[in-house]
Amino acid sequence: MNERIRATLYGVTGILILMLVGSLLIALTVQFTSISTSTLRWTIFIVSILILMTGGFIAGKKTEEKGWITGIIVGVVYVIGVMLYQFLAQDVWLFDRQLIYFIIFVLSATIGSMLGVNTND
Repeated sequence: MNERIRATLYGVTGILILMLVGSLLIALTVQFTSISTSTLRWTIFIVSILILMTGGFIAGKKTEEKGWITGIIVGVVYVIGVMLYQFLAQDVWLFDRQLIYFIIFVLSATIGSMLGVNTND
């Protein structure tokens, strides 16, 4: 299997696992605190950026070269997965301002992957 495809699978799998853990932690926070909706929206957005950056980092660490390409691939695979889920589950392609969020997600995965390539073992 191509090394970039393997790294992309590792990165996307890492993103999915971290998203599940992050969703659990945010759900527990909402359950046991009185957090406002606007604070929650920004918290979820920042956590998502950090998780995509971590997934990109994992993928970049696996490929060890051309981290920007790997990061773009990881980000685009994630965005396509979200769009397919929205289309199949909610019958909507894009919500308001979601295209901007998707671009930020791809950029964060790309930055994470470039950092992953440039770290020393």
